[in-house]
Amino acid sequence: MLMHLGSYDGVGPVFDQLWGWVTENKVPVQRTIGIYWDDPDVTPAPQLRSAACVEVPGDFQVTDRGGLALDVTEIAGGPYVTTRFTGPYEDLAPVWSDLTRHVEQTLRRQISENPAFEVYVNDASDTPPERLITELYMPVV
Repeated sequence: MLMHLGSYDGVGPVFDQLWGWVTENKVPVQRTIGIYWDDPDVTPAPQLRSAACVEVPGDFQVTDRGGLALDVTEIAGGPYVTTRFTGPYEDLAPVWSDLTRHVEQTLRRQISENPAFEVYVNDASDTPPERLITELYMPVV
């Protein structure tokens, strides 16, 4: 996990840094994940916390961080409401808003303190934006 502080739109270069390290160190990546701690409708953009992540096998050992502030952690277990979106990453904000409304108003569930996250199903480097698939996970109580 490589942390980012600031607008969620600015996390892209953090993913680039992470993938540079992944490629250089031949890391056995299973999935690419973005973690998001704060609601951008409530938290000012400079204070938004997010992280660029890759999922690796449980027995993988990080031996060289390449000068990056990499952290190894696990995503919290528990109940999540999920949805799948096909389209460009730039169009995800309203999908998150709709999911939040659905959780709170339709399901009448409370969003937990655990961070929300996205799983990027295909690779943005070789997939047209309109065919990108993103799975959204909203933690609930």
